[in-house]
Amino acid sequence: MHRKRFFGLRSKILMFSLIITLLPLLLVSTFSYRESIQMVRSQVIDLNLVNAEQIANNLTFIMNDVETISLNLIQNNVLNDYLLLSNTENRHQREPEILSLLNDQLFNKRYIYSIYIEDAYGNGLDVRGAGNTVDGERTLQLQQLRGKEMWYFNSIAIGARQVNAISMVREIRDVNNLSRPLGFMKINILESDIRDLYRTQVQDKGQFYLLDRDGTILSTISGKEAGTRLDTASHYPNMAGAAAGHFNTTIEGERYLAIFDRMQPIGWQIVQLIPYDYISQSGDVIGRVTAITIAASLVICIGFILLFAARVLKPLKQIRILMKQVENENFNMRMEERGNDEMTLLARSFNRMSNKLDELVNEVHVSKIKQKEAELKALEEQINPHFLYNTLDLIYWMSRMEKAFETSVMINALSQLFRIGLNSGSGFTTVSREVDHLHYYMLIQQKRYEEEILFTIDMEEEAMDCKVTKIILQPLVENAISHGIEQKGGSGSIRIRIFREGGDLVYTVTDNGAGADEAAVNALLHQTGEDNRGLALKNINDRIQLNFGGSYGIDFHSVPMEGTTVTVRQPWLKGTNAHV
Repeated sequence: MHRKRFFGLRSKILMFSLIITLLPLLLVSTFSYRESIQMVRSQVIDLNLVNAEQIANNLTFIMNDVETISLNLIQNNVLNDYLLLSNTENRHQREPEILSLLNDQLFNKRYIYSIYIEDAYGNGLDVRGAGNTVDGERTLQLQQLRGKEMWYFNSIAIGARQVNAISMVREIRDVNNLSRPLGFMKINILESDIRDLYRTQVQDKGQFYLLDRDGTILSTISGKEAGTRLDTASHYPNMAGAAAGHFNTTIEGERYLAIFDRMQPIGWQIVQLIPYDYISQSGDVIGRVTAITIAASLVICIGFILLFAARVLKPLKQIRILMKQVENENFNMRMEERGNDEMTLLARSFNRMSNKLDELVNEVHVSKIKQKEAELKALEEQINPHFLYNTLDLIYWMSRMEKAFETSVMINALSQLFRIGLNSGSGFTTVSREVDHLHYYMLIQQKRYEEEILFTIDMEEEAMDCKVTKIILQPLVENAISHGIEQKGGSGSIRIRIFREGGDLVYTVTDNGAGADEAAVNALLHQTGEDNRGLALKNINDRIQLNFGGSYGIDFHSVPMEGTTVTVRQPWLKGTNAHV
């Protein structure tokens, strides 16, 4: 038959408590984590929309300021007169004045790099001496705009190098005759200066683009892609027609959150691409905090569960241990009753059960002992002691008449052995008569073993008239001979001591024989039931405990091939106390 695997209550409580605790904790934590991630995403969107709007406002302010400067210059009579001059010499004489005028416009305008003026004859003048041109295509567009501004991306020469710039150009017309074109004005803003406006707000957050209406990249965080065109219609269709917003996109396998804002009325767009890895960094922190919270909660939960299980299951564990003792026929087990819960009721019931079992077993044991004594007494009554004594006395005198003196001695010893052993049917005797009984037994054994066994008796005189259970010493000595001396072979010695120890009378019978299995004999001494294999020691122990209680009886100690000591303990009963 297949035996089910043991699964303890402690494990069950721990498992079910963890399930009950962990499932809601995981559900709440998962929900909180998802909500936190969504909240972080919303915060990132809101923050970057505000940043994009702020950047757009800053750029709009600069563009409006540039357009205002250009209008001031167009309406300036000094510049107007300068552009009307046809004489080259006169124009050169006026250049310092014009340059001073242009420099005045740049005061506190650090975002403007240079102002370039070109007359109708193609002569140019730049406050920074930078190389500037307005190509033919732009010239045609400006003529069509009739004085309106135009912004575009281009390169300007600063010394020997070309730098990216965002320029505003517009046609200059005679203030007194607007149909007469006088030249062009070009105000340059370096792309790097534009980049500085938003660098701190978008640093380490992915990619940033400033796009014109046609999708030309006017500025980026790295500056490398400036001047190239970005096909927003195919790459970012979500931006079409929208003033501002956000959407998800994937570029080269990487997911981005796109934030955009459209600058009105010029129609430029600010686009910021934020990698989801950047957003997930905050989510990772939240995830770690959530995981730590779950782990800490789990540890605390397990701690409380184990503490609870220990408090609840400790009495059950104790009962299990005590029940094991009861199974081994130890019915003196008691459990402490404390508290006012079911465990206390269980402990009380166990104690009642243990008491009842102890009483029942003792009753059965006592009844069996009494039954044996009754059988023994009935057997004794069947024996006619007077007939036995007279017969042995006759044999004794016949052996003396036949001069068989050794035989007569043994017959007399046997007669006295029976006379003292029967003791008129009483179960008690005195130490003196118990020693006499042993003396006659030893006399017979000495005739049998001659000088092979040395008997020694040490006895305190005050113990002579103590009341004791009869026929104790003789079976102990017989046991020492048959299981000790004879088993070992050769000669041996048996020593008997009788003395007082506190309130007890103590016998010790010590031999130097073969010894025995101490654990096995002690187990038999405490065994209950029918199967005690007729052990003499068991019979002696039971009779003493029946007479005086469980605290008295035999203690057995033996060392193989060295010898055995049997200690018998009875109460010291003498004088007025000599009754049971």
